[in-house]
Amino acid sequence: MAGQGPQRCRSCRGALRRGHTGALCDPCARMARTYGRCPVPDGFYDQPTLRAALAAYDFGPVFRAVRLAAAMTQEDLGFLVGLTQSRVSAVERGGHRLRDVEVIARIAGALGIPGRLLGFDTAGGVAAGSVEKEVNWVDRRDFFSAVTAITLGAGAFPELERLEALLPTHQESPAPRRISHADVEAIEEATAAFRLSDNRHGGGLSRAAAVAQVGYVLKLQDSLCSDHVRATLLLATADLASTAAWMSYDVEEHDAARRLWMIALDTARRADHPRAADLTVNLLLDMAHQALHLNRPDEALRLAQLSSATATSHRYPVSATTHAYIATTISWARAMLGHAEPCRRAMDEAQHTYADADPASAPPWATPVFPTQANGVNAEIEAQRGHALFLLARTDPTHAPAAIEHLRRAVDGYGSAYARSRAVNLPGLSSSYFYTGDTDTAVAVGHEAICPASSFWLSFPCLKVVSSGLG
Repeated sequence: MAGQGPQRCRSCRGALRRGHTGALCDPCARMARTYGRCPVPDGFYDQPTLRAALAAYDFGPVFRAVRLAAAMTQEDLGFLVGLTQSRVSAVERGGHRLRDVEVIARIAGALGIPGRLLGFDTAGGVAAGSVEKEVNWVDRRDFFSAVTAITLGAGAFPELERLEALLPTHQESPAPRRISHADVEAIEEATAAFRLSDNRHGGGLSRAAAVAQVGYVLKLQDSLCSDHVRATLLLATADLASTAAWMSYDVEEHDAARRLWMIALDTARRADHPRAADLTVNLLLDMAHQALHLNRPDEALRLAQLSSATATSHRYPVSATTHAYIATTISWARAMLGHAEPCRRAMDEAQHTYADADPASAPPWATPVFPTQANGVNAEIEAQRGHALFLLARTDPTHAPAAIEHLRRAVDGYGSAYARSRAVNLPGLSSSYFYTGDTDTAVAVGHEAICPASSFWLSFPCLKVVSSGLG
């Protein structure tokens, strides 16, 4: 094509000669053949200095030691681990800390670093896949067992400390020596602001700030304070981590969301606070919600059932709103499994429970039940019932008219403060119209679903995927 620039090497970005085949230039191709294997011998990382560096996730000494042992340049090492030379240099100087768990897993596999030295139980495995499998909370096989053990306080998971260590923090802002209730109030206010932003604009706009705030707030657990302040601190920290998890979920960062929810779950469990049970149950239901989005209804149902057992066995009570959220989540899981009657029973239980709930006394993290409008419509309850019917309609279209009735009320009832909630229900409403054969209305609602500004869709990529097939 006229005016098109030269093709460039995928690794060094240097210009490739005319007629060159392959994605790499000749020097990079030779390097790939040379360093396509672990460059150091077994036992190399058992040196005390390297063990200490890996325990602290300080890769500067590790990179320097590997390069010295293997006679590699920074460019060589960068090619092997998938980092630029400038980033390798920054890590070695101590000017940059590696915190992304997927990046660390990739480096561990490329350099043959045993997962145990990074705090992951991989039975001594050194391949990248073994470490990634261990740190990936979305796909790991023991996820439900880990959730159950943490919820019941029946086991210790050193990986949680490692996950906390990977969160970004304000390095220049050390934790105060002593904290008071005013500090906890500041955390609660920040969480409320993040939650408001997520409801209005989605998670993409302020997620990074929320995650960084979690990293800093976790450091406050070492500060001196009264027992009462510590209980409220743990609860506020768990709520902040949960909010950051939702924001990550909104932008399809599912593994990051699950890691944050696991941190929140463990923190809430340790809070001796009257609302600890309520938050713990909501965290389990949030993970069940994610499992439904990932098309894992069996996993979602198990999480919802665990939340129900936790609500009935915990020494602190759970709000009526949260009890209703349990029933709602069970109805969604049953609907995805095609269990129509159990789904309807759970929906009815949720509606009866909401009728007895006092929204004014519900905790801030509880599923929002909006005040009944003048026409008697409650947008959130209508949306929850409509979504369950939409899920049933995917296998039995006879449920579609009822789904339309409830979802239409919900979409029309959400105010501007809950643009997120309105947006997530439009695709289901459009699809329900398709199931009834009303293609014109389905297309119109589909266009309504994808019309918001592009920045809004950057905050909700999952909605873009759902809506992409609406015509």
